[in-house]
Amino acid sequence: MVNANVSFDTIGPFLVWQFLIPFAAGWVQTILYSIFIRAGNPKPHPGSPRFIKHRRNILIAIYAAYFVFTIYEVDFNLQRSSNAYNDLGVPINVDESGLNSRFRKLTVRFHPDKIGPNVDRNMANNYYVHLKHARDIILDPAKRFAYDRFGPDIFAQCQNCLTIKDYTDNALLTAGTTYGALLIFLIGANALGFLSDGSYWRYLGLLAVATFEVRTALRPDHPAVLSKYLNPLVASTNLRPAYLPFQIVAIAKKASISLAQFLALLMPLYRADSQNPAKPTDDSDETRHRQLDRLGGLVEEINKDANRLLELESIPYRDNERAKSELREALKKYMVQNVVHQEKEVRNAMGQVMMRKRTGVPHGAVGTK
Repeated sequence: MVNANVSFDTIGPFLVWQFLIPFAAGWVQTILYSIFIRAGNPKPHPGSPRFIKHRRNILIAIYAAYFVFTIYEVDFNLQRSSNAYNDLGVPINVDESGLNSRFRKLTVRFHPDKIGPNVDRNMANNYYVHLKHARDIILDPAKRFAYDRFGPDIFAQCQNCLTIKDYTDNALLTAGTTYGALLIFLIGANALGFLSDGSYWRYLGLLAVATFEVRTALRPDHPAVLSKYLNPLVASTNLRPAYLPFQIVAIAKKASISLAQFLALLMPLYRADSQNPAKPTDDSDETRHRQLDRLGGLVEEINKDANRLLELESIPYRDNERAKSELREALKKYMVQNVVHQEKEVRNAMGQVMMRKRTGVPHGAVGTK
């Protein structure tokens, strides 16, 4: 069961980045078009410059939102997991006297001999043992150092460790193996032609996170970003408990992976624009001038055809000027309604005129103005 969860946690975000978000972008674009484009107005066709621009903006917005969500998700899971300081209700900079004073108060409340008869004694005993274990970790300088920087898992990984050096060596060996394997994987993937987009940012993010984790493990104090900036801000807002170094390292790892994925998917969107410059859209002045020129030529050709047709049809009415005039008007009306109005350029020009007339008119308004 654990292996299945780990596998999903590893593959799930990749599937979201690569497949689910592009699929959702199509639905979002369709919904936005139905909301913001009035009925009867032309919508951008798939493959047109406007359509591609809108799709790119939607993808960027969804990618950015999911990036923020991934950071929130890892932070939420860290808050939900057990924390020795939070369980005891003490700040992360608590001293020995403050810790012992707090534990005595907790003993009065949760010691198995102090609880009421209606409380499950086994559950109460387990909880009290948990509190005592948390207190022992904070009281032991070596364990406290390891817990703050590497998290509770370090005690299962290094059961025979006794000193700060033992815990640090074990953690650095594990981190070095992890980062080394990841580096080899990235180099191999790039050599085979995979993961080429955003490769620079992947290497840079890997180096930054590895440097931050090593610095956190080797220095006796907490990182300055926590002690001077982040934790004071968190304390002033009361949004969550103060961050421990191992928590900020976990967030930095997740952020670097998500950011590299975000940039890798973002670059092809802009590279496609640079390789295929956008052609003038239907709203550009250049396109309007070309349409007007074609429209003028079309009208001139239609007038010539209408005059020739009129001359042929008016031969029987050559001596009847009134009948000839009525025939001429009927033919012109027919040509305008059945030929000119059906031309694409004419329909586009009429649509643009109607759109300009509708600009600023409240939705649902009726009238001729």
